[in-house]
Amino acid sequence: MKRIVVATLSAVLVLSTLVAQQAPAAAADNPVVVENQQAGSTGWQINPQKIADDATGQIKGYASLTSVSPGQSITFYVTVNPAQTYSIDVYRIGWYSGMGGRLRLHVAGQNGIQQSACTPNATTGLIACNWSPSYTFTVPADWTSGIYYTLLTNAAGYQNAIIFAVKDGRPAAFLYQQAVNTYQAYNNYPDDHVNGKSLYSFNSYGANTISGTTRAVKVSFDRPYSGEGSMYFFTFEINLVRWLEKNGYDVTYTTDVDTDANDGALLSHKGFLSTGHDEYWSKGMYDAVQAARNAGVNLAFFGANAVYWQARYEPSAGGAAKRVLVCYKDASTDPVRDATTTVLFRDPLVNRPEQTLMGVMFRDEVPFSAPDPVTGNYVPNNSPYVVTNSSHWLYAGTGFKDGDSVPKLVGYEMDRYDSSFAGPTGATQWTFLSNSPYTGEFYGAEYAQSSIYQAPSGAWVFASGTMSWSWGLDNYWYTYADPRIQRTTANLLNAFLNGAPKTVHDLKVTAPASAAVGQAFTVGVTAEDAQGSPVTTYTGTVHFATSDTGSGVVLPADSTLTNGQGSFSVTLATTGPQTITVSDAANSLSTTASLTVAAAVGPANHLVLATTATPTAGAAFSFTVTAQDSAGNTDTGYAGTVHFTSTDTSTGTVLPANATLTNGQGTFSATLFVAGAQTVTATDTTTASITGALNVSVRPAAASKLALTTGGAYPTAGTPLSFTATALDQYGNTDTAYAGTVHFTSSDTSTGVALPADATLTNGQGTFSATLIRAGVQTITATDNATASITGALTVTVRAASATKFAASASTTTPTAGAAFSVTLKAQDQYGNTDTAYAGRAHFTSSDTSSGVVLPADSSLTNGQGTFSVTLTKAGAQTVTATDTATASITGSVSVTVKPGAAASLTLGAPATATVNQSFNVTVTAKDRYGNVATGYRGTVQFTSSDLLATLPANYTFTAGDGGAHSFSVTLVTPPSESVTVTDTANASLTASAQITVKLPLLP
Repeated sequence: MKRIVVATLSAVLVLSTLVAQQAPAAAADNPVVVENQQAGSTGWQINPQKIADDATGQIKGYASLTSVSPGQSITFYVTVNPAQTYSIDVYRIGWYSGMGGRLRLHVAGQNGIQQSACTPNATTGLIACNWSPSYTFTVPADWTSGIYYTLLTNAAGYQNAIIFAVKDGRPAAFLYQQAVNTYQAYNNYPDDHVNGKSLYSFNSYGANTISGTTRAVKVSFDRPYSGEGSMYFFTFEINLVRWLEKNGYDVTYTTDVDTDANDGALLSHKGFLSTGHDEYWSKGMYDAVQAARNAGVNLAFFGANAVYWQARYEPSAGGAAKRVLVCYKDASTDPVRDATTTVLFRDPLVNRPEQTLMGVMFRDEVPFSAPDPVTGNYVPNNSPYVVTNSSHWLYAGTGFKDGDSVPKLVGYEMDRYDSSFAGPTGATQWTFLSNSPYTGEFYGAEYAQSSIYQAPSGAWVFASGTMSWSWGLDNYWYTYADPRIQRTTANLLNAFLNGAPKTVHDLKVTAPASAAVGQAFTVGVTAEDAQGSPVTTYTGTVHFATSDTGSGVVLPADSTLTNGQGSFSVTLATTGPQTITVSDAANSLSTTASLTVAAAVGPANHLVLATTATPTAGAAFSFTVTAQDSAGNTDTGYAGTVHFTSTDTSTGTVLPANATLTNGQGTFSATLFVAGAQTVTATDTTTASITGALNVSVRPAAASKLALTTGGAYPTAGTPLSFTATALDQYGNTDTAYAGTVHFTSSDTSTGVALPADATLTNGQGTFSATLIRAGVQTITATDNATASITGALTVTVRAASATKFAASASTTTPTAGAAFSVTLKAQDQYGNTDTAYAGRAHFTSSDTSSGVVLPADSSLTNGQGTFSVTLTKAGAQTVTATDTATASITGSVSVTVKPGAAASLTLGAPATATVNQSFNVTVTAKDRYGNVATGYRGTVQFTSSDLLATLPANYTFTAGDGGAHSFSVTLVTPPSESVTVTDTANASLTASAQITVKLPLLP
């Protein structure tokens, strides 16, 4: 309806997070499966910093065809500004193990030229580029049908794209239609804010056309697409393509143009798929898809605003068929006044409302994006998808309940049923599967609906009612994939392949026309579809009722059917007309049979137990026992003794002792403990056939504790854990009436722990999600806010997440140079837990690269940790770093301050020359064996000299203040050369000398 701002194709592939779903087992010879087993590439992702623009036209191009078959040639028309070389890379878009594409053709070193400007026709606004061919090739026979994305890259690094489909005419299960008409309708190339034109005035420029505005009424496929070059494919279509191919569906690809040109081709497929923004259709397209539906081909519209404008094709100026798309949008200016007039399909002149094909039709839209209230970043302005009719087979296995919602799935254009237009002719099982409120730009408070119906041909037609349905299938670009939408889509496509599950339309009951009091007869029950055939897959539970309220009525217990059918025994007790009703409340089914019951009289043959109470677990209740004959009369002469039993055999159950009745009746007390359906049975101790049962529904007592359970006792740190909280009474029954509010706490008080907010339970039970952080044994406790004694705890063992870093520690922070010390390494996840499953290898480095440094060899860890020996030699601040050999981001360091070792040598720093009788300074420095200044040296040094007349320092003992070095004054007297020697008085090996040239003083 209106153009959106399409996000630029990212340079980073957002991998899809898909959960298990019911998809068909792919056949070994399915070309899509074989294709996706080939090596993939992410090279198809355009550089967002180097996208060519339409104003400068660094590089732009278009193809001679929107689709091409293997063995057929296709030509690219390319312009570069300025003239320079460029390359061509053609990728097939698919799954490819998440890489998203496969390189099929690389052409380098093409000599590019700047092609002529493309100018609009003054009347129609048509812009067709009459460019010279740049590159022509024949599509190889091994190119699998699909969407092909061609990257054009000039020598300066600027890029743009050409997109086309490869078709193969193969009778695959599914036919995917690429919405190229809508691409072209919104294409305003050149988008230079001067000359560009589309079928819309909001992005058309220059002079007015016959439309009365700047918009064109004709647009050409012989021009590049504006922007990056793929229009809406990466916004609304790629997610479906990736999901289909990941799951191995047998799909072949085509375009709008092919649907119009070869309508009979649709009949060789089981399902036709329209997706995303598929707004512009020709009459030929509508005819072809409608005929396919009427012939039994299933249709899926995974988008919205489809089949909205009727357009038609014209040849190019050079005679190439279907290269111009025409849409005047106004019958008064369109020169063609017949069934192809280019107005809305719902316009009375055409009178083919899209609702008659899809089941819904376009209603309203919202702005594509809006600022996030937290970050301020622009994000999709979509609304949640709200489920209705959740029992429908399409939702089987999703877990959906009415009112459940899927975030961000409804937008930016939406469809619904419009009662002012006709629906599909002869549709059966027409069901609306969602009712999703939003605030529209045109009508304010609105709602979107998804729809499914079955055509008289048996074909199913599904319409999602939202343009963003494919976002729920795969996390490319937007991370809104939802396993329930994936399962729903899989259910739909599986129904296209194998037929939808049969749906029960009603229950059929057969019974004899008459029966006698107290005599059993047979009732037949069959679950039937709308055509009266048994539904063998029916799994519902049927309940029996009768108009006969007399004692002695025997009805079957609630029962299931076998292959949709069952026979049951019934005994009635009251004469006259009676009815038997069989119902399945869960599936809204009920039917009744009538018969006449004849009278009979006799002695007691059964017992009737009755109560007015609804018993509570643990509380006594009263009931009566009456001995009756087959007609329901009380046998006042009954003298038997009755024995009592119950289905509740729990400890504490209290039943009456054996007893006789008075005048055929007696009142007794019983106490039951297990909540739910229970029976108390009375049986004559002599004649076992004289028996009767009381069916009661025992209510639970008030909750006294909470029970927390989970199916995953070993959650991963930082990953949500699902658990169930159940309110139990003292006997272990679920208190379905529990109305308390529970508060959640955990032994894990780490930052990042996420616990449920205070919550009430539904029917005494609730399912919640918690995220724990600290590895090891943890508990989650739920406590009633008002009654602290109503509490319960869940104990789990939290496993660490995968390691993201190393934590390193040293046995000492001040090791001695040359002395080994220990470094302990732990592989930790982002929360600081040790990843005991870490299987990587650590490589060690150090800031100390001196000779003599000893580091551990590359090593694995045991249970996520290890201790290693390290020797450093250079004094001062140093680090030891460990890094995973495969994943460089897994790294960690420990810092130490290396102390020098014991003095191993002395150095004597002296000047090269000295003057007779003039003092000079020398410096004595103690060093360890690695050349570090031995700051701990406390030895006593003695000076000697070859100059017997020299003045030398007295013996000196080093102090802590010296830090291993001290300066002394020396005076030499005798020319021409003398030595000065310093020696440790206790260790003669610690010595050093200096040879000094002694000069006479200069004469005045």
